[in-house]
Amino acid sequence: MDEKLVAACQMFLVPATILFGALGVATTEALKSLLCLIGAVVSAAWLYRLYRWPGLSDADYYTAFALAYIFFAAAIVASVVHFRLWHKEWKDRGLTGFVETLR
Repeated sequence: MDEKLVAACQMFLVPATILFGALGVATTEALKSLLCLIGAVVSAAWLYRLYRWPGLSDADYYTAFALAYIFFAAAIVASVVHFRLWHKEWKDRGLTGFVETLR
C-alpha cells in the first residue's frame, strides 16, 4: 500500500477505534448515542477523504474502502440502536424526561 494512504487510514482508524472502545464503557444510552454519532461522522470524513484520493490502485482502493465502510456501517447501526434505546427512556415524559436522561 501507498505510505501516504496508510498514514491517512491510521489517522481515521485510531479515533474510530477509540470511540468504539469508549462505547463499551459508556454508562448511559445518551452517551452511547453521542459516541456512535461521532463515530459515524469520523467514518464519513474518512470515506470522503478516500473518495477524493487521486490515483489509487485497485487493491488499495478496495482495501481502504472496505475498512472505512465497515466502521461507517457499524457506527450507523449502533447509532440507530442506541438512539432507540435512549428514546424509550424519555418518550413518555416529554422535555423533562429528556433532560433527566442526559444526567
